[in-house]
Amino acid sequence: MQCTPHAGKIFAIGFYKTGTTTIYEALKVLGYRTINGDKIGSYPGADDGETLLRQIERGDYRLPTFELFDAFTDNPYFHLWREIHEQYPDAKYILTVRDERRWIESCASFYRNRRIRPMRVWMFGKHANPGDSAESRQAWLEAYRAHNMAVREHFRSRPDQFLEFDPTQMRAWGPLCEFLGKPAPSEPWPHANVTQSDKPWRGAWRRMRRALGMEMETPDDD
Repeated sequence: MQCTPHAGKIFAIGFYKTGTTTIYEALKVLGYRTINGDKIGSYPGADDGETLLRQIERGDYRLPTFELFDAFTDNPYFHLWREIHEQYPDAKYILTVRDERRWIESCASFYRNRRIRPMRVWMFGKHANPGDSAESRQAWLEAYRAHNMAVREHFRSRPDQFLEFDPTQMRAWGPLCEFLGKPAPSEPWPHANVTQSDKPWRGAWRRMRRALGMEMETPDDD
Protein backbone atom coordinates (compact mmCIF):
# COMPACT_ATOMS: atom_id res chain seq x y z
CA MET A 1 0.00 0.00 0.00
CA GLN A 2 1.31 3.44 -0.95
CA CYS A 3 2.00 5.57 2.13
CA THR A 4 2.61 8.96 0.52
CA PRO A 5 0.50 10.76 -2.07
CA HIS A 6 1.51 10.20 -5.67
CA ALA A 7 3.13 13.41 -6.90
CA GLY A 8 3.80 12.39 -10.51
CA LYS A 9 1.59 12.32 -13.58
CA ILE A 10 -1.64 10.34 -13.79
CA PHE A 11 -3.07 9.09 -17.07
CA ALA A 12 -6.59 7.65 -17.30
CA ILE A 13 -6.30 5.55 -20.46
CA GLY A 14 -9.78 4.08 -20.73
CA PHE A 15 -11.78 4.41 -23.94
CA TYR A 16 -14.50 6.96 -24.64
CA LYS A 17 -17.66 6.49 -22.53
CA THR A 18 -16.01 4.36 -19.85
CA GLY A 19 -16.62 6.91 -17.11
CA THR A 20 -13.87 9.27 -18.25
CA THR A 21 -15.77 12.33 -17.08
CA THR A 22 -16.37 10.66 -13.72
CA ILE A 23 -12.67 9.91 -13.24
CA TYR A 24 -11.90 13.46 -14.39
CA GLU A 25 -14.16 14.85 -11.66
CA ALA A 26 -12.75 12.44 -9.08
CA LEU A 27 -9.14 13.43 -9.81
CA LYS A 28 -10.05 17.11 -9.52
CA VAL A 29 -11.64 16.48 -6.13
CA LEU A 30 -8.40 14.81 -5.05
CA GLY A 31 -6.51 18.00 -5.88
CA TYR A 32 -4.92 17.16 -9.23
CA ARG A 33 -4.90 19.66 -12.08
CA THR A 34 -6.83 17.55 -14.56
CA ILE A 35 -7.77 17.90 -18.23
CA ASN A 36 -10.47 15.93 -20.03
CA GLY A 37 -9.75 15.73 -23.76
CA ASP A 38 -9.02 18.83 -25.82
CA LYS A 39 -12.28 20.73 -25.80
CA ILE A 40 -12.18 24.37 -26.84
CA GLY A 41 -11.46 26.45 -23.76
CA SER A 42 -9.99 23.60 -21.71
CA TYR A 43 -6.59 25.33 -21.81
CA PRO A 44 -5.08 28.26 -23.74
CA GLY A 45 -4.86 27.23 -27.39
CA ALA A 46 -7.21 24.25 -27.18
CA ASP A 47 -9.00 23.90 -30.52
CA ASP A 48 -10.86 20.59 -30.42
CA GLY A 49 -7.69 18.63 -31.04
CA GLU A 50 -6.66 20.04 -34.41
CA THR A 51 -3.31 21.49 -33.25
CA LEU A 52 -2.48 18.46 -31.11
CA LEU A 53 -3.22 16.14 -34.04
CA ARG A 54 -0.87 18.05 -36.33
CA GLN A 55 1.85 17.68 -33.71
CA ILE A 56 1.10 13.98 -33.22
CA GLU A 57 1.12 13.33 -36.96
CA ARG A 58 4.65 14.82 -37.06
CA GLY A 59 5.67 12.14 -34.56
CA ASP A 60 6.08 14.63 -31.70
CA TYR A 61 4.37 13.26 -28.61
CA ARG A 62 5.63 15.88 -26.14
CA LEU A 63 2.23 17.50 -25.87
CA PRO A 64 2.03 21.05 -24.45
CA THR A 65 -0.62 19.97 -21.95
CA PHE A 66 1.95 17.84 -20.11
CA GLU A 67 3.43 21.00 -18.60
CA LEU A 68 0.04 22.42 -17.62
CA PHE A 69 -1.68 19.50 -15.89
CA ASP A 70 -1.06 16.66 -13.46
CA ALA A 71 -3.73 14.24 -14.66
CA PHE A 72 -5.16 13.45 -18.09
CA THR A 73 -8.33 11.72 -19.29
CA ASP A 74 -9.99 11.02 -22.66
CA ASN A 75 -8.39 11.51 -26.09
CA PRO A 76 -5.66 11.83 -27.26
CA TYR A 77 -4.17 10.44 -24.05
CA PHE A 78 -5.81 7.03 -24.02
CA HIS A 79 -4.90 6.44 -27.66
CA LEU A 80 -1.26 7.45 -27.11
CA TRP A 81 -0.71 5.44 -23.94
CA ARG A 82 2.34 3.61 -25.31
CA GLU A 83 4.11 6.81 -26.36
CA ILE A 84 3.15 8.45 -23.08
CA HIS A 85 4.51 5.57 -21.02
CA GLU A 86 7.86 5.95 -22.78
CA GLN A 87 7.97 9.58 -21.61
CA TYR A 88 6.52 8.94 -18.14
CA PRO A 89 7.56 5.43 -17.09
CA ASP A 90 6.91 6.23 -13.41
CA ALA A 91 3.44 7.74 -13.85
CA LYS A 92 0.23 6.13 -12.63
CA TYR A 93 -2.07 4.62 -15.27
CA ILE A 94 -5.79 3.97 -14.83
CA LEU A 95 -7.77 1.80 -17.24
CA THR A 96 -11.47 2.60 -16.96
CA VAL A 97 -13.77 -0.09 -18.36
CA ARG A 98 -17.47 -0.90 -18.66
CA ASP A 99 -19.59 -3.88 -19.53
CA GLU A 100 -19.06 -4.28 -23.27
CA ARG A 101 -22.73 -4.35 -24.26
CA ARG A 102 -23.62 -1.35 -22.15
CA TRP A 103 -20.53 0.45 -23.43
CA ILE A 104 -21.27 0.11 -27.16
CA GLU A 105 -24.94 1.00 -26.65
CA SER A 106 -23.88 4.11 -24.76
CA CYS A 107 -21.42 5.09 -27.51
CA ALA A 108 -23.94 4.57 -30.31
CA SER A 109 -26.63 6.52 -28.46
CA PHE A 110 -24.35 9.37 -27.42
CA TYR A 111 -22.54 9.97 -30.72
CA ARG A 112 -25.29 9.15 -33.24
CA ASN A 113 -26.41 12.74 -33.82
CA ARG A 114 -23.41 14.66 -32.50
CA ARG A 115 -20.93 16.40 -34.71
CA ILE A 116 -17.88 14.50 -35.86
CA ARG A 117 -14.82 15.75 -33.99
CA PRO A 118 -11.23 15.52 -35.29
CA MET A 119 -10.06 13.09 -32.63
CA ARG A 120 -12.67 10.50 -33.58
CA VAL A 121 -11.86 10.77 -37.28
CA TRP A 122 -8.18 10.36 -36.38
CA MET A 123 -8.98 7.10 -34.61
CA PHE A 124 -11.76 5.64 -36.74
CA GLY A 125 -11.87 7.33 -40.15
CA LYS A 126 -15.19 6.53 -41.84
CA HIS A 127 -16.36 4.78 -38.65
CA ALA A 128 -16.05 7.90 -36.47
CA ASN A 129 -19.75 7.70 -35.58
CA PRO A 130 -20.59 4.34 -33.97
CA GLY A 131 -24.30 5.12 -34.34
CA ASP A 132 -24.13 5.22 -38.15
CA SER A 133 -24.07 1.50 -38.93
CA ALA A 134 -23.51 -2.02 -37.66
CA GLU A 135 -20.11 -1.91 -39.36
CA SER A 136 -19.09 1.16 -37.37
CA ARG A 137 -20.32 -0.39 -34.12
CA GLN A 138 -18.21 -3.45 -34.82
CA ALA A 139 -15.15 -1.30 -35.57
CA TRP A 140 -15.54 0.39 -32.20
CA LEU A 141 -16.03 -2.92 -30.39
CA GLU A 142 -12.91 -4.40 -31.95
CA ALA A 143 -10.87 -1.30 -31.10
CA TYR A 144 -12.18 -1.36 -27.50
CA ARG A 145 -11.30 -5.01 -27.02
CA ALA A 146 -7.84 -4.64 -28.57
CA HIS A 147 -7.09 -1.53 -26.53
CA ASN A 148 -8.02 -3.10 -23.20
CA MET A 149 -6.15 -6.30 -23.96
CA ALA A 150 -2.98 -4.45 -24.95
CA VAL A 151 -3.06 -2.20 -21.87
CA ARG A 152 -3.58 -5.13 -19.50
CA GLU A 153 -0.73 -7.08 -21.05
CA HIS A 154 1.64 -4.11 -20.98
CA PHE A 155 1.05 -3.37 -17.30
CA ARG A 156 0.81 -6.99 -16.14
CA SER A 157 4.33 -6.79 -14.72
CA ARG A 158 3.80 -3.25 -13.35
CA PRO A 159 0.92 -3.65 -10.86
CA ASP A 160 2.08 -0.80 -8.61
CA GLN A 161 1.47 1.77 -11.33
CA PHE A 162 -1.69 0.33 -12.84
CA LEU A 163 -5.34 0.29 -11.73
CA GLU A 164 -8.34 -1.04 -13.63
CA PHE A 165 -11.93 -0.41 -12.57
CA ASP A 166 -15.42 0.57 -13.73
CA PRO A 167 -16.19 4.13 -12.54
CA THR A 168 -19.90 3.66 -13.27
CA GLN A 169 -20.07 0.86 -10.67
CA MET A 170 -17.89 2.57 -8.08
CA ARG A 171 -19.58 3.50 -4.82
CA ALA A 172 -16.58 4.47 -2.68
CA TRP A 173 -13.28 6.29 -3.01
CA GLY A 174 -11.20 3.48 -1.51
CA PRO A 175 -9.58 1.80 -4.55
CA LEU A 176 -8.59 5.05 -6.28
CA CYS A 177 -7.38 6.75 -3.11
CA GLU A 178 -5.36 3.73 -2.06
CA PHE A 179 -3.78 3.60 -5.52
CA LEU A 180 -2.81 7.28 -5.36
CA GLY A 181 -1.94 7.39 -1.67
CA LYS A 182 -4.65 9.95 -0.97
CA PRO A 183 -7.14 10.16 1.92
CA ALA A 184 -10.74 9.55 0.89
CA PRO A 185 -12.77 12.79 0.55
CA SER A 186 -15.91 13.27 2.59
CA GLU A 187 -18.05 13.97 -0.46
CA PRO A 188 -19.74 11.15 -2.42
CA TRP A 189 -18.08 9.48 -5.39
CA PRO A 190 -19.00 11.50 -8.53
CA HIS A 191 -21.16 10.04 -11.27
CA ALA A 192 -20.82 12.45 -14.17
CA ASN A 193 -22.08 12.67 -17.75
CA VAL A 194 -24.59 9.82 -17.58
CA THR A 195 -25.78 9.06 -21.14
CA GLN A 196 -29.38 10.20 -21.61
CA SER A 197 -31.87 9.72 -24.42
CA ASP A 198 -31.00 11.76 -27.48
CA LYS A 199 -32.85 15.02 -27.98
CA PRO A 200 -35.51 14.76 -30.74
CA TRP A 201 -34.15 17.82 -32.54
CA ARG A 202 -30.50 16.76 -32.63
CA GLY A 203 -30.64 14.67 -35.81
CA ALA A 204 -32.20 17.49 -37.88
CA TRP A 205 -29.73 19.99 -36.40
CA ARG A 206 -26.79 17.81 -37.37
CA ARG A 207 -28.09 17.31 -40.93
CA MET A 208 -28.47 21.06 -41.32
CA ARG A 209 -24.94 21.71 -40.05
CA ARG A 210 -23.51 19.22 -42.51
CA ALA A 211 -25.53 20.68 -45.40
CA LEU A 212 -24.15 24.13 -44.56
CA GLY A 213 -20.58 22.84 -44.37
CA MET A 214 -20.38 23.55 -40.63
CA GLU A 215 -19.36 20.00 -39.72
CA MET A 216 -16.57 17.81 -41.01
CA GLU A 217 -17.43 14.69 -42.99
CA THR A 218 -15.92 11.30 -42.34
CA PRO A 219 -13.44 10.26 -45.04
CA ASP A 220 -14.69 8.10 -47.92
CA ASP A 221 -13.20 4.75 -48.84
CA ASP A 222 -10.14 4.90 -51.09
